[in-house]
Amino acid sequence: MDKQTFINKVTELQANYQPNSAVKAHLARVDLIAVVGATGVGKTSIMMQSGVPYVPSDVTRPIREGEKNGVDCNFRNDYDQLLQEIERGDFVQFLLNHNGEFYGTKGTAYPPEGVSTMAVIASALPKFEQLGFRKVVPVYIVPPSYDEWMRRIGTHHDADLDKRLVEAKTSLETALAADGFSFIVNDKLEEAVEHFRLLAKNEPVADNGGQAGRIVAEQLLAELTALQNC
Repeated sequence: MDKQTFINKVTELQANYQPNSAVKAHLARVDLIAVVGATGVGKTSIMMQSGVPYVPSDVTRPIREGEKNGVDCNFRNDYDQLLQEIERGDFVQFLLNHNGEFYGTKGTAYPPEGVSTMAVIASALPKFEQLGFRKVVPVYIVPPSYDEWMRRIGTHHDADLDKRLVEAKTSLETALAADGFSFIVNDKLEEAVEHFRLLAKNEPVADNGGQAGRIVAEQLLAELTALQNC
């Protein structure tokens, strides 16, 4: 099966997909720290250094520089096998991103029980909250400022950057309008990781609710809105 045929079949299955009963039973024992944030804010670094079990996604996109197969993601091009796993209900969820690439997480990628973490796009969060996890804790990662964010992503000016900025604006709007999000400012990585660890343990943090991060998020949204209105 070629990739386009696989994508066409996945598109047909997406609307009515449900994980199988074994996967659903597994999720009832798992807490998910769902990490949202724009490109270049350091989501992966924080998750990887936190010690919280990380859930890698299965993806069909090409591997990026610095990524490791089986660590950052499971990079798949065995489309027949992948389709069989979807049809069996082995995946917790899956989606097709703005480039038509498959992203999904299998039940076996999660720990048997307890806390886990993975990156989630803001628009998919309601779906995760309906999947039957014991608990879903949404966390939004922001850079310390718009200028610093632009500096960090300055080396990533590729064909996808404009789409990622549009996606970032949407995710900021979603997070700021929703209840329950905690905001973490990734200025000094060690401090951001410690903030994340405390949230994962459900322990109090100095900036309760991430008010400083919320202010930065509002500033980022204002900058992106102005940019896209130019």
